[in-house]
Amino acid sequence: MKKTVSDLKIMETLRLAGIARTPQRMAVLKILQDSNQPLSIGLIREKLETQTNINKVTVYRIVSLFKQKGIIRDVSASGGSVYFEMATSEHPVHPHFSCNQCGMLSCLTPLTFSHALQLAGSRDDYRVDHIEIHISGLCNGCLHATRLQNPPLKDRS
Repeated sequence: MKKTVSDLKIMETLRLAGIARTPQRMAVLKILQDSNQPLSIGLIREKLETQTNINKVTVYRIVSLFKQKGIIRDVSASGGSVYFEMATSEHPVHPHFSCNQCGMLSCLTPLTFSHALQLAGSRDDYRVDHIEIHISGLCNGCLHATRLQNPPLKDRS
């Protein structure tokens, strides 16, 4: 079976992290790598169902290992839900937007290193290990639905 560029990238990511390659780990990493938005454990499991037989505990262990090794990071959404996304150099730190109504979580434009430094400041009395910017409100779809349900009152003058 011929390896794709994506497969080679996944194998290299695991090798650099010192993680043994198993079909389950490669499948989870491929799902996270191919996603253009953070994924919950539930979404990861849904996508895995079509590819491999893997139980919930194994998925949690794999995600935990990837997080521990710095391959992925978690993203907290409004309502306390936790999502996961790649944390490699091709996936720099970036802010996220979550909809308070439908729960949709999306990635916003990545921060440059200089932006991150400005946010962290240049103080010597602490060390920054993690920056997370989370913006919440209503997505376009929910905002539009809200406007349809509650049209503005016409001026009666």
